[in-house]
Amino acid sequence: MASPDNDVAFDRIMELVGDDGPFQKRYNLIYNVLAVLVFGMTVVNILLVLTVPDHNCIVPGRDLYNVTSEDRWKNLTLPRELNNRGESGFSSCRMYNLSKYADGATPPDQWAFLPNETTSCRYGYEYDREYFDRTPVTEQDWVCEKELHPTNVFAFIRFGEVSGTFVLGQLGDRIGRLPVYLISLAMGALGRALAVFTAPYYGLFALLALVGSFASNTGFQSPLIVAMEISKDENRASLSMWQLGGWTVGICAAPLLLWWGRDWVWLLLGTSLPLLVFYCLPQYNIESPRWLAGQGRYPECIRMLRKIAKVNGKRFDMTVEELQQKAPRKEFEKMYGIVSLFSGSHMAKLTGLLLVGWICNTIPTFTLILLSTQMGGNPFMNFFWQGAIELPAYLCGQVLCDRIGRRWTNSVAFLFNALSCVPVILTIHQPGTELLTSIFAVVIKFFVCVTYFALYLQSFEVYPTLLRQTGTSFGIIVANIFGAAGPYIVFLGTSFDIRLPFVVMMLIGLLGFVTSIFLPETLYQKLPDTMDEGRRFGKNQRFWTMPKRPRGERAQHPGEVEKLNQS
Repeated sequence: MASPDNDVAFDRIMELVGDDGPFQKRYNLIYNVLAVLVFGMTVVNILLVLTVPDHNCIVPGRDLYNVTSEDRWKNLTLPRELNNRGESGFSSCRMYNLSKYADGATPPDQWAFLPNETTSCRYGYEYDREYFDRTPVTEQDWVCEKELHPTNVFAFIRFGEVSGTFVLGQLGDRIGRLPVYLISLAMGALGRALAVFTAPYYGLFALLALVGSFASNTGFQSPLIVAMEISKDENRASLSMWQLGGWTVGICAAPLLLWWGRDWVWLLLGTSLPLLVFYCLPQYNIESPRWLAGQGRYPECIRMLRKIAKVNGKRFDMTVEELQQKAPRKEFEKMYGIVSLFSGSHMAKLTGLLLVGWICNTIPTFTLILLSTQMGGNPFMNFFWQGAIELPAYLCGQVLCDRIGRRWTNSVAFLFNALSCVPVILTIHQPGTELLTSIFAVVIKFFVCVTYFALYLQSFEVYPTLLRQTGTSFGIIVANIFGAAGPYIVFLGTSFDIRLPFVVMMLIGLLGFVTSIFLPETLYQKLPDTMDEGRRFGKNQRFWTMPKRPRGERAQHPGEVEKLNQS
């Protein structure tokens, strides 16, 4: 069994090479801000270019019948129908069958069609070009009979994230954080870039969308875990903020770039290929020395520590033998990967609660992203505000997690998430409520982001060291399996009744509120290192309590109590 002081011993080794120096700051700037910024654009660029603009059937013959007004021609040739907001407008997918008057004997002003005298669009589609010059949807006519094509691609993206997180998440704990990160960079860049050339081949396009999303989650997890494992404990939550800030800037920049460029090809190429630049900084792209020591790979660990010490201006002369003595290799318990997350009733309960939390967070997140481009108005600004609210939400989440703890922050945010859906459900069918709907959609996104911040911390802090990345990845896997329903929830809203997605999000928020309140508090707690500690973590915590900062004299060792979110 590993000594519970092993992590404390390695903390002291990190103090020798510097655990809060220039190396950590540069590493975070490069890999947890700039790389995450580009990764953020890569994740959402495919969602933006699959936006379905307003469209109608092309009906030729306007000049033949000497109809000069385009609006008048539409009134003559296109039936009207109610949209998903209960408003009357021109049909997107049907046109009147003009063969009834093909002889030209009846002037257009006297045309009269019965409701059943319509046909599908025979001559193609006319798209609203106000915001887009070309997208795969407009080039390949993925509308009407093919309207599920974009929705199915979104589901493929979710499946890619599920399978990629399953495979690469476990590899991160087995072969190391660095190899997984390099794989993530390559798949994100090449999957998106190659998709540009495959839109005419729908199956191949969907497959490449899957490939480009395969490493989405590990592209964020791997550098964050390395940063946490080379930095002092007090900086863990602030490290998450570095990354979340980069993500927010990235997803806000992507819609503005498409708005400016108006062309999906250049957006995908310009926001994906820059990921390859981060292969070019080997002096900072390191493997976690803490992980290497835990694997007994002491010579490599020494090399990583010396890299850190050199940049931090520290002298580090420790030998392999001295390192092995100070941080002996942990005697690994029998591990079964994901199965170990359910070893013991208490750990199984914690895993189950975290899984429900991830599901309740992921479905609204993806649903809101897809809805933002389908709610009317400027799709780029709708998407921008959905992204821009994330940074203040994460800052609020950090403050709340530090003041009232992870558990109360998570559960209360889920409750307000559910309550914020109610005004939209009650008013969205009333005319002139587009702005109100957009505002409340941003409010809902705010609380969803707060729950994400708390959940991310809880997932890292509840599991023992050797299961930390596996546990977090498994939560995201399960959430993304359920999250694949998000595109179809949006499809129901855009095709039938726009209220339906908000009803679903309200119910999910209530479920998240009920389940998250039973997770243990991790603020100011010594994190579990061994499997035995993981099975007992939080078992004796009282329900109606708030986390309290421990007094110095009560801690047996300054490294024994985690001092999170302190500035």
